[in-house]
Amino acid sequence: MNCLEFHRLVGAEPASTAPTVLAHRDECAACAGYQDEMRSMDRLLGKAMRIDVVPVSARAESDPARARRAAAPPRRWLAMAASLVAGVLVAATLWLSYPGPTLAAEVIGHVVSESDALESGQPLAAQAIAEVLEPSGVRLRPGVGTVTFAMRCVFEGRVVPHLVVQTAEGPVTVLLLAHRQVEEATRIEANGYSALVLPAPRGSIAIVGRDESRIDAIARRIFDDLDWET
Repeated sequence: MNCLEFHRLVGAEPASTAPTVLAHRDECAACAGYQDEMRSMDRLLGKAMRIDVVPVSARAESDPARARRAAAPPRRWLAMAASLVAGVLVAATLWLSYPGPTLAAEVIGHVVSESDALESGQPLAAQAIAEVLEPSGVRLRPGVGTVTFAMRCVFEGRVVPHLVVQTAEGPVTVLLLAHRQVEEATRIEANGYSALVLPAPRGSIAIVGRDESRIDAIARRIFDDLDWET
């Protein structure tokens, strides 16, 4: 099981204890953290959905005054339910927007699932690269390195530019994530890869490589070679 398969299975069943899931948890700290976050979110949603309501008839038999109050519009109950639902929505929004290790782990999972793209190939023409980047309003300046892969891939349900740049340190994957806002840089190592997610003028940018000692310098170089103003 790779990281992408783990995320898909756990996303559908956060509490899964399947042998393959447990085995991958033991091997990948990033995915273990992802499942822990999913379990926490699942528990939060469960609490929001469990609201006990005492039947009005049962209360009316013992307390007529209480029955009259219960017969009135249940404003307090509705307010409490609305607050719980609002809390869940806020928590879900924060969870989706917070990069933490989860986003970086998902990026690594995506790279692992498309590892064939990392193989050195023929340099792509500038026009082919531009066709992938232009819908996102980004342009690649000359000198970034040899781009051997450029496609618009599906990531978190969104179509995003996915590049592979051949550098002196080895192939580096670049994902432009306009839909994910991050407040600060997040880095993680898993499955032999090092991923760095950085805030960008449009959302964020993720850079993944195998040389973890140089990933910061590589990421900064690639970030500076992107023109975000198109």
